[in-house]
Formats: sequence, C-alpha cells, structure tokens
Amino acid sequence: MATPAMDDNAMASALWQSAKAGNTAEASRLLDEGTPLDWQNAADDGATALAVAASGGHKDTVELLLDRGADMEAKDENGASALMVAAFGGHKDTVELLLDRGADLEAKDENGATTLKVAAFCGHKDTVELLLDRGADLVAKDENGATTLMVAAFGGHKDTVELLLDRGADLEAKDRVGALNSVTLRDGQRRASRTGRGP
Repeated sequence: MATPAMDDNAMASALWQSAKAGNTAEASRLLDEGTPLDWQNAADDGATALAVAASGGHKDTVELLLDRGADMEAKDENGASALMVAAFGGHKDTVELLLDRGADLEAKDENGATTLKVAAFCGHKDTVELLLDRGADLVAKDENGATTLMVAAFGGHKDTVELLLDRGADLEAKDRVGALNSVTLRDGQRRASRTGRGP
C-alpha cells in the first residue's frame, strides 16, 4: 500500500502535468481531492504547476491555480517566477492576469534579469509594452550591467528597440565591461538585417 507521502507526490505530479497541458477541468478535480498546490517538479528545474501553466500561456488554468491560492512568487532553480516564464513565452494575456493578481513586476532571476528584460530579450513587443504601461523599471540592469535596450538590440528585435527608445531608454548607458547601448543597438540592427527581422 502506498504511503500518504507517495500519494501526495503522485497527485502533485498529475496536477503539474494537467497544468502543463492546460487541462483546467482535471486540475480542478485534483485540487478538489486535496492535491498539494505548490509542488516543485525537480525534473523541470523546480517549476510549479502555476509556472508551467503560465509558461504555456494557459490562462484559464493559471486563473484556477491562483484562485486556489498558488504562490505567485515561487521561483524555479533559475530564479524565474510564473510572471517571468509567461513573459518569456510572450503570453501577454497571462502576464496581464498575473499582474492584476499582484505579481511582483520587479522580481529578478538568478542573473538579475527582470520580467521586462526577459520579454525584451525574446522580442515580445506587446508584452514589453504592457509591462512598461504597468510601471516596469526601464533602466534596471542585470548582474552584468546589461539594460533592457541592450538585450533587445542584441536579439535584433527592431520593433522592441524602437518601443524602448520611444519610452526613454538611454542610448549612452554602459554595461559592466563598458559596452554602450548605442554600440549594441548598431550590432543588433546588423543582425536583424541578416535574419530578416529588420530593415
């Protein structure tokens, strides 16, 4: 006969898989049976059910988990929160839901990157715009001194770069090794031209 702890782990794993698939009905059933809510999957960098649902942009499942009391600020082994992984995937509606529920806009991962920086790095302009509208810190730097503008430019995300510049990003900011935003921007524009993501 399985021990209660084993039963809890099996149920938590089932909830995690349901959240990953966006199966809100099954997740609700498992929660009704008392499944642990914030179990961290060691096989997936310690991500919770909320984080994996957010990562997939499964807004309804995220909403269910939040309604049941999921910890919005739980972080995986890389220091990423549910808000960060939703932004990484460009899931604007899920990001908006998490912000509406009070997610920490300025939380940082293990490298000092904020949610805004994650979205900009991936070139998710609509998500970047939402985060800026909600008051995200445009001048925050990560542990290497890189700005949001730098990471957007490095990725060759022209539209995101233009948005950041329109919002007042500093072209003369430097990272820890002295690289200027303006130089990174120039290099990013060249990269965008080669990949077809820019002029």
